[in-house]
Amino acid sequence: MTQPLATRRLTRRQFLGAAAAAATSATLGGATLAYGLEERRLDAPLARASGLAAPLPSSVPAPDTPLLVLNNPAADPDFSSYLVEILRTEGFVPVRSAPLQQVGAAELARFSIVVLAPGPVRDDQMALLRAYVAQGGSLLGIRPDAKLASLFGVRPLGAAAPGDYLHIVTGLAELDGLDATRLQLHGPYDRLALDGACAVARSANGDPLVTLHRFGAGMTALWAFDLARCVALIRQGNPAAAGQERDDLEGFRATDLFVDWIDLERIGIPQADEHQRLLARLIEELASSGPPLPRLWYFPGNAPALVVATGDAHGSRVGHIEQLIGPVEQRGGTVSIYYTPPRTSTARRLARKARWQVEEIPVLKGLFNDSDPIPSPATLAGWRERGHEFGMHPYVEDGLESGYNLYWSEFIKYGYGPLPPTVRTHRILWHGWVDNAFVQARYGIRMNLDHYHAGGVVRHADGTWAAGYLSGTGLPMRFVDQSGALLSVYQQPTHLVDEHLMRVFDTGHEAGFDGATAATVTIAQIAESVRRYPAALGLQCHVDPFLFGGEKARNVGHWLSESLDYAAANGMPILSAERWLAFTEARVGADVQRLAWEANTRRLGFELSFPANPGGAAAVLLPLRHGASTLREVRVNGSVAQRTERRLAGRRYALIATPAGRSQIEADYGAL
Repeated sequence: MTQPLATRRLTRRQFLGAAAAAATSATLGGATLAYGLEERRLDAPLARASGLAAPLPSSVPAPDTPLLVLNNPAADPDFSSYLVEILRTEGFVPVRSAPLQQVGAAELARFSIVVLAPGPVRDDQMALLRAYVAQGGSLLGIRPDAKLASLFGVRPLGAAAPGDYLHIVTGLAELDGLDATRLQLHGPYDRLALDGACAVARSANGDPLVTLHRFGAGMTALWAFDLARCVALIRQGNPAAAGQERDDLEGFRATDLFVDWIDLERIGIPQADEHQRLLARLIEELASSGPPLPRLWYFPGNAPALVVATGDAHGSRVGHIEQLIGPVEQRGGTVSIYYTPPRTSTARRLARKARWQVEEIPVLKGLFNDSDPIPSPATLAGWRERGHEFGMHPYVEDGLESGYNLYWSEFIKYGYGPLPPTVRTHRILWHGWVDNAFVQARYGIRMNLDHYHAGGVVRHADGTWAAGYLSGTGLPMRFVDQSGALLSVYQQPTHLVDEHLMRVFDTGHEAGFDGATAATVTIAQIAESVRRYPAALGLQCHVDPFLFGGEKARNVGHWLSESLDYAAANGMPILSAERWLAFTEARVGADVQRLAWEANTRRLGFELSFPANPGGAAAVLLPLRHGASTLREVRVNGSVAQRTERRLAGRRYALIATPAGRSQIEADYGAL
């Protein structure tokens, strides 16, 4: 009788025979890759994917929520989709959208707040909107047609001015608590004179940029510039600089898009996010005569902010990778490892894979003396079971598409697949304005971390270094192209970068801090995100310093430990990019239905659906005050809910954690 393989001893000849047999084929997702297939590159799995997100609806939605966005396909460019993306990012789950030309008076009257995207309007549409507001509706117009000027209480001056700064006007009763601030404005704005409206924000020379106005029984608010396009330009940089080498880092990177674009005096403020929060504040002001608008908090549960933990690794060994995974796990977190396998011949790769397969036979594990190997598929499976992400880190020096295809092919041929949904490109090399995202979408990637805080672009003229938000944001949003088409890949910047703060690779372009000083810089930014600017802070900790050892490993290790300790002590989750993406997509996939407001009893009720995901549970924001009422009690599925107070754009909210799935939420407001 033949002995089971696990219990009998193999001769050297038998072992070599088993290894040779394993080397002739390798299994990937149930399909056999012959030696010949190993020698060539594989086709991208989604080669025909366009990279674009689903377009906006083309019909009027059911009026089960109070907020409607009217998109206008006649606009050029049309950033309507990105405007909806902004509202979703700001937590407005009860938002619906429809084309302006599809909406009549009966449909419009069912929504208490309407946001009008930029674009020309016909005379009949102008009359429709005027009647809607006169009868008590609330209309917020983004760079509206000049025909609507009197509806918004302004008078066109017949000229556009180039981008400037937006200065928020303080002291308005409607915006009590909103801090004065100055935000960059990219793109032109329409010069207007006030004709009954009041200014909420002005340009540096005093032109009104954001206004409020009462018209008939309703209210209007106006933006004199295309807010959605402005936010995209702040987040994604200068499209006119695409393909130009403008900074001091070799190779074109996303940082080149921000040279002479970002005001270093304002880089400590997530300016795109603050533009969005002003929009949210005005929408809630317009909602004061109708139902309160429930919003979703940015992060899981009641977390004040969040760290997105990542680390690039170049042919690193298991032991070095564990030196990053370990400290993250000790703080209850997960991390994304972006890995470049060592380049080798097809024959040697097949031999290594054969060895990995044989190592899975228990009796053979002791035959190998490699005490610190490169990761095997079995090692990856263990890390992934512990909640970590292991993705590719492609080199694209010889071309974006060819580089992604080559390194994806290598990643798959090593047996490291399936490819996870997030990525960072080696050296952060960048093509076009958003070309990286188009290519990444063809590989099923849905989050990009290539926007990176590094280099002379974040250095003041006096030689000091600026920390903060190069891309003007601490929140993930999908990329948008210059036509306004929304892409299917999220932009998640990397804010806290080891190789920028410390001498990791000795490029001459780093701040050169020791670990303690670098931790102080990072902790200061984390503290501001907790105190004032809620953000998902992308953190990059290379695995390479743990290979180098010595002072580099000590500095990076000290910085990492101190930074993670501070984040954890302040209630910030530490998530891999994959888990953060899962939460982000669940948040976008959330829905509010059957929203009802009883004006007499001041009672709000609605159903919230939030998909289960490994990133965490949702939390709802409800304003503590609404009109002349204050929030008394909130019930989730019939039980009184605990609440945490949050302050956002000068307004106070109750934050209520909710379970995954469908929840029935009721909020009681009473007189002040």
